[in-house]
Amino acid sequence: MIIFWRLFLAHLLADFTLQFDVINRMKRKNVWGVVLHCLTHLVVSVALTWNYLSDTWVHLGPVPVNGWWALVIMLVSHFGIDQVRIFSIKRLHYKDGTLSFIVDQVLHVYVLFMISPLILPGESGLLAEKWTGMAAMFVLVTHVSTVLIYFIEKEFFGKNFPGFDEKYFLIFERLVLWLFFLVDGRWWVPFALAWILQIFYVRKKRLIDLSRLNVALSIFITCSLGLWARYIYYGSLWQ
Repeated sequence: MIIFWRLFLAHLLADFTLQFDVINRMKRKNVWGVVLHCLTHLVVSVALTWNYLSDTWVHLGPVPVNGWWALVIMLVSHFGIDQVRIFSIKRLHYKDGTLSFIVDQVLHVYVLFMISPLILPGESGLLAEKWTGMAAMFVLVTHVSTVLIYFIEKEFFGKNFPGFDEKYFLIFERLVLWLFFLVDGRWWVPFALAWILQIFYVRKKRLIDLSRLNVALSIFITCSLGLWARYIYYGSLWQ
């Protein structure tokens, strides 16, 4: 599944890391913001799958579809999904919350799965490249978690998107905890536990104002991704 994981990484980078506030605001104002955002997806996807673009990825009935045409399908579908979400929020007054965020992401990833070949010649396993998996975990821990936690806190507390200091402080906390899961041997367990206690200490001392829900979600998401990343990197949780 080399191509799927590369497309998944490209999606995370373009939808989160490279979707700056100015682009997000442009998307809500007019169609050209959505076009710019979709073209970012296309450029990153082309860059990460360049060596495979001439190969046949899937078949639409008897018609073979190579990488270039598959990315065209991705581009059009991404534009359509984003436009429907924006229309439903602006015109139909549908709530821009956790559910709409998750549905949006599931649809995008589903399209990537459908246009990707399951197994390339000479490939074996669900994840043939460590670097794509690790890079995807990195973006999930940092930027994707920030957006997901924001939407969940917004549902419960009506909280605004975190400011610069809070955003990057929390990214730092999650990233360090996640990196401890990659420590060789079994020392990762006490290191990770010690850092989790430090997070609780930070909240108790109110060095930065964090809700219990924020702390719980940050720890749960980071530990889950940490275990996944450790398995990707070492092939075992107890290496």
